[in-house]
Amino acid sequence: MKFFRILFVLVVQVGLLLVVHPVYAQSPSQIDVFTTEQGLSYRDIKSITQDKNEFIWMGTAVGLMHYDGYHIKTYNSNKNNPLFIEKEYIMAGLDIDDATNDLWYIANEKLFKLNPLTDKAITYDKTHNIIGSVLFLLKNKDGSFWIVSDDFKTAKKGKAKQYLQKLNGDRFEIKHAILRGKVDYSQLISDSHGHILWSTSNGSLKFDPDGNLEAKFDLSSFKWFGTDLKFNVSFYDSCNIHYYFPQQERGIHIFDEDKLTHKRLLDKPIQFYNAIEDYQKHIWFSGLDELYRMSPEGEFTDYTAQLKARFKYSIIRDLFIDANKLLWVATDNGLFKIRIGDELFKPLFKSNNEGWGNTMRGIFEDKNGTIFAKCENNNAFLYKTLSGEVDTLQIQLNKVDLEAIQHTANFFVVDNKKEHVFTLGETLMKINLKDGSVQRYDEFRNYVTFKGQNPLIKLRNGKLLFGQSLSQLVLFDIENETSTLLFKDSKIEDDISNYKFFEESKTDSIIWIGTQNDGLLKVHLKGRLEKYFTTKTTPNISRNCIRALEEDTDGSLWVGTYGGGLNHISADGNTVKTFTESQQLPNNNVVGLLSDEANGLWISTYNGLSHFDKTTEIFQNYYTEDGLTHFEFNYASFFKDSRGHFYFGGMNGLNTFKPEDIVRESNPPKLRLLSASGYNNQNKSSFTEDYIKTKFTALELSPYDQYFEINWTMPSYFQNQKNTYSTKLEGFEDRWFYQGNSASIRYNQLPAGDYILKIKGKDSRGIDSASILSIPINVRQIFYKKWWFIALMFLTIAGIAYSIFRYRLQQALAIERLRTKISSDLHDDVGSLLSGLAMQTELMEINASETDKFKLQKIAGISRNAISQMRDLVWSIDSRRETVEDLLERMRELAEELLLPKDISFQMDSFNVKNPNKKLPAYTKQHIFLIYKEAITNILRHSDATHAAVTITNDTKGCCLIIKDNGSKKECYTSTGLGLSNMTMRAVNLKGHLEFNKENGFEVKLFLPFTL
Repeated sequence: MKFFRILFVLVVQVGLLLVVHPVYAQSPSQIDVFTTEQGLSYRDIKSITQDKNEFIWMGTAVGLMHYDGYHIKTYNSNKNNPLFIEKEYIMAGLDIDDATNDLWYIANEKLFKLNPLTDKAITYDKTHNIIGSVLFLLKNKDGSFWIVSDDFKTAKKGKAKQYLQKLNGDRFEIKHAILRGKVDYSQLISDSHGHILWSTSNGSLKFDPDGNLEAKFDLSSFKWFGTDLKFNVSFYDSCNIHYYFPQQERGIHIFDEDKLTHKRLLDKPIQFYNAIEDYQKHIWFSGLDELYRMSPEGEFTDYTAQLKARFKYSIIRDLFIDANKLLWVATDNGLFKIRIGDELFKPLFKSNNEGWGNTMRGIFEDKNGTIFAKCENNNAFLYKTLSGEVDTLQIQLNKVDLEAIQHTANFFVVDNKKEHVFTLGETLMKINLKDGSVQRYDEFRNYVTFKGQNPLIKLRNGKLLFGQSLSQLVLFDIENETSTLLFKDSKIEDDISNYKFFEESKTDSIIWIGTQNDGLLKVHLKGRLEKYFTTKTTPNISRNCIRALEEDTDGSLWVGTYGGGLNHISADGNTVKTFTESQQLPNNNVVGLLSDEANGLWISTYNGLSHFDKTTEIFQNYYTEDGLTHFEFNYASFFKDSRGHFYFGGMNGLNTFKPEDIVRESNPPKLRLLSASGYNNQNKSSFTEDYIKTKFTALELSPYDQYFEINWTMPSYFQNQKNTYSTKLEGFEDRWFYQGNSASIRYNQLPAGDYILKIKGKDSRGIDSASILSIPINVRQIFYKKWWFIALMFLTIAGIAYSIFRYRLQQALAIERLRTKISSDLHDDVGSLLSGLAMQTELMEINASETDKFKLQKIAGISRNAISQMRDLVWSIDSRRETVEDLLERMRELAEELLLPKDISFQMDSFNVKNPNKKLPAYTKQHIFLIYKEAITNILRHSDATHAAVTITNDTKGCCLIIKDNGSKKECYTSTGLGLSNMTMRAVNLKGHLEFNKENGFEVKLFLPFTL
C-alpha cells in the first residue's frame, strides 16, 4: 500500500507525541542500504516500483530515477536533459502497466504515462475526462487503473467534489463522486478480490471491481482544527483481513466488514501509514519512522532500531517488495533493502557487543547432548543444554593456572563416556564436565608449547595423540593412563615441529599432521614418516601453513591453509588442486572444514562461511547479512554434534545450523543485457545501442569498429556490490574468465567472424543466475578480405596473366614463324646461291690454267664449307627440329658426313636417353650441337684416330655426353675459332662443365644439369 500525501500534515500533529517501546529482534536482520554514499543520486525517495525488466523506478521531488543495479537515469524537467519530463514533483503513486510496461505516475497533481522505450511521457488531463487535480493512483488486482481526482481549484466555494474514476480505453470514467471536505485526504486500495476501498475525510467507501458502491464504513474519527475527520489509512492482506490505522487511537486495528466489529491488534502510540505483505505471510507496517513486522502467528518484531543503526532518517515514505522478495523501505534519506525470510544460522553464545564479542575456540559435546565451547577472551567454558539453558562451567584451577590455558587450550576431546574432556594447557588436563574439577598429568609439561597451539586428537583405538614435534609425539591410553612415544624406536633425521592440526585417516594407522611452517606430514603409527607435502614438493601445496584438515570418503584430503586457500590432494597423492578467492572462495585463510552428507564441504574463513559443492566445484558464500554472528571465523573452532548440527565459532559466538535446513530462499537471479557501445575508426564517431528500448537479435560490428563494449546487469539488489560475473567469448576464448563485480566487458579490434559472448552470474549469496546470457556477435569482414573481392581479384589477376600469356604466346609463335621463315629462306635462297657458286667455280676450273685451278678449287671448297656451316645454322634455329631425337639424328648425320669419308668408324650409344620427344630450347640445342661438332672436327683435323664413339648417359643429377677417339696424343689447336675455350664457354652457358681426357686417345666429357 502506498500513501504519502497526508504525511506532512500529520507530522505536525503527531510527531512530538509518539512514544515508542521497541520490541527488539532476537537476531540481526538482513539489511542492506542504498544512500548517496552508495551512488543514489537523490536521497529523498517518495515512492518505488519495479517494471517487467525488474528495473527499479523511484519517485522524488526532483523527478524520476531508473535504477538497473549499476546505473541511475534521472528524468526531470530540465529541457537540456534528453530524459525530459514536463513535471518532476512525483507524488506517492508509481505503477507499471503489466501489458505495456509503461510507467504511470502523478507529478504536481497531474497524471502521466511514461513509455520507457521512447522516454516520452503522455499527459492525461481533461481531454481524457479527468476532472481537476489527480490525488491518488491505484492499479487494481485485475490490472485496471483507478484515480481519485479533485476539482477544488475550479469549483465554486462549497461545491468542490472528489471523483473516483476508472480508465476505460484512453478515457477515465467517473464511477462515483462525493462532496469534498476541508482537506483532500484520500486513499485507494484493493482487497484480495479486487474490490476497491476509497478512504476519504468523510469515511471509507467500498466498491466492486466495476465501480458499484457496496458499503460505507466509519472506522474512526479524529479532530482536525475543530473538524471531525473520518479518514483512516487501511490495508488488506491476502486473506482479505482489513487492517486500519486510526489517527485518534493509534496502533494497528482490524475491522470485520461482515460483523462491523473492531479489534485492536497492536497497542502502540504510533501512527502507521504503510503496510505490505511478503511471501511468507509476514506483514510489514511502517509509521513515521518505525518499522514493524507481524508474523502469521501475530508476533510483532520491531526493526526500527536496526534501521536507525544503519543511517539516520526522519520519515518512511513507502514500502515495496520486488521480484526477488526483497523489501525496499523508502525514506527521506535513502533506501533500506531487507532480505525477507528466516535467518539461515542460529547464534549461540553471542554477545551484544558491536564487532568482536565472545571469541570462540574449541567445541565439544557431552553425554547429555550439551554443547560446550571455550570463550577465549573471557577465558571461560560456556555451554548450552538440550533444553536451551545457557551457563558457564567453572574450572577448578587457581588464577595462575587458569590464565595459563587461555591461549593454549583450544582442542578438546571427551573420554569414552563423555563425562570428562581432555585438553592441553600447561600440561595434559582432564576436566570433569559435571563439577569442573581438573586432573593434571604433569609428566607432559615438556610436550606443550606456550608460543602456539597444541593440537589434540582421540584416535579410533581410544588413545590420545599430542606433542609438538616428531620426537615428542605421545600416544596416551585413556583407560589405563599409560603413554608411549610414537617415534621411540625410530631414527628421526629432521625433527619437524610446531604442529597446528591432527586428522586421523580412514586408512588404518595413518595420521595427517598440519604444521605451521613445514607443510603437511603423513605419519604411520608405527613410527615412520611416510610422505610430506610442501610448496616445493611434487606435487606441491599452495602454502606451508596448515590450519584445518578433512579427509573425504574416497581417501582424498582437503587442506585448509593460511593465505593459500583450499587444497585438495587426490587419494593417490599424485595431484593437488587449489581453490582460492579467484574461484570465489570467500577468503584465502581457511580455518575450519566439515563435510556434510550431501557431498558438500563447509569452509570457515576470515571473511565468511562457504558451502562447496564437490561435484560442481561451486562455492556458495554466507556473510553477516545471512545471520552469521560475525564474518571472521576462528581456527580450531568447528564441530559436528551427534544430532547432525554443525557449529562454527568466530569473533562473536557460535553459528549453528543443519546443512539440510539451509534453504536458498532467493529466486535465481536473471541477467539482463543493457547496451552495446563502441568507436568507429572510419567515421571517427562513437555508437551506442540501448537494448532495453530495442529488441536484441545480434550485435553487428563493422570491420572499422576499433573497440566495442557490452553492458549487462543482474537485478538482484541485495548486496549487489557482491554480485559476480564470468564471461566467455566462444570462437575467440576457450575458457571462462572471472570478471568480479564488473558488469561490462570490452574487446579491441576483434578479428572478423561469428562469436557468441556468454555471461553467467552469481548474486551476493553465490546463487547462480537462472540462465546464461548468450549474445551473438558478428564482426563483418573488411571488403578486401571478402570472398567476392578475393574472387574478383583472382579473376582479374587470371585475366592479366592470361593476357600476358597470350601476348607472349603470340610473340613466341611469331618468333617461331620468323625462325622457320629465316631457316627456309637461308636453305632455299642462300643455299642455292652458294651451291650455284660452287658449281660455277667447278665449271670454270675445267678450262682454267693450273694457277687459276688452285684458286678456283679453294673458292669451291669455301663455298661447300659455307653451305655446310649454313645448313648447321639453319638446322639449329629451325623450330621444326627441336626435340632430343632431332638433335641425335643431326649428330649422326654430321658424324657420317665427316668421319666416314675419312675412314673413321663411328658408334653412337643413346639407349639411355629417357625422353627422345622432349623439346629443347633453341639455344640449348645449338650449344650442345656446336660442342659436339667442334669435338668431331677436332678428331678430323688433329687426330689420327680410326674410331670415334659417342655415348649419352642420364642419371638423377643430369646427363653426360662423351665423345672419345682412339687417336694418338697430339696437341689441339683452334684454327676454326671454335676451340676448346669456346666449347668450355658454351658448357658454362648451359650451366654445365667440360672435362678433357688425353689418355688413350682424346675424350671430351660434357656434364649437363638436365637429362636428355
